[in-house]
This record gives sequence, structure tokens and C-alpha cells, in this order.
Amino acid sequence: MADPLPWELRLTLRGGSVYYFADRALLSPEPHYFIVINTHPLEQQLLVLLVVTSQIEKVKRRRRDLPDTCVEIGPADYQELSVASIVDCNNVFRRSVRELLEKIGVHQVGYKSDVQQLVLEKLRAAVLASPLVEDEIKNLLR
Repeated sequence: MADPLPWELRLTLRGGSVYYFADRALLSPEPHYFIVINTHPLEQQLLVLLVVTSQIEKVKRRRRDLPDTCVEIGPADYQELSVASIVDCNNVFRRSVRELLEKIGVHQVGYKSDVQQLVLEKLRAAVLASPLVEDEIKNLLR
């Protein structure tokens, strides 16, 4: 990246970082938790994000043929959550660092506490197990 990253991003952007924002790709206009799963996001142009949803049964139904690619997490796993939730690791969100910076610049992003290393490892393993995620994305996790 030609221009240096702002200090806020250099301090917060790492594997396991969680940002809270609304995204155009989601049907819901409400903000969601997005977990950064890259191994070295500060050195990569493309961020690989996973979204957390409380719609556990809906995700399980949709992914019943890919059960090893969804990770359930709850308040015991991640203190920011108030209800049991799930992450569909077949559905990765690709966002450039620039897009995240733009959202931060207009105060559309909240930084949350990081997920535990164990949760991050489960998420990465589930993405790597997904037949729906491209190798280009998987390579950012290795």
C-alpha cells in the first residue's frame, strides 16, 4: 500500500479483529459483527471477513450439506455477544482495506474486542474446509 495506514487501523487490524458495521451485501440494514480472519491483514490488500448472525437455524438449514463449515459461538466464546450465534464460513466477505478506511472515516465502523485465538482457529479451519471458498481467499489464511 503506497500511503501509510492510519494509526487506528495499525493498532486494531489483525487476525481476530472485530468491526461492527452495516454492509451493503447484507439484506438487513442493521450493523453486524465482522471478524477479520486474514493471517497478516496489515500486509494484504484484501480483507477476508466473516459475519456473525443470530439466525442459527436458518444457517444450519441452508448449510445442512456442509456442516463442518459453520461455527457456533455464544457469549461464553465472545463477550460482545448477548445471544447464541453462528458464522457461516462458506460466505466470506471480501473488502479492501480502503473500503474499511472509508467507513472508519465517516464513523460507520465500531471497533470491538478481538475474538479468542481458539475461535479464530475454528473459523479459519471452517473456511479452509469449505468447497465454496476460492483458493485465492484460502491462501490469505495460510
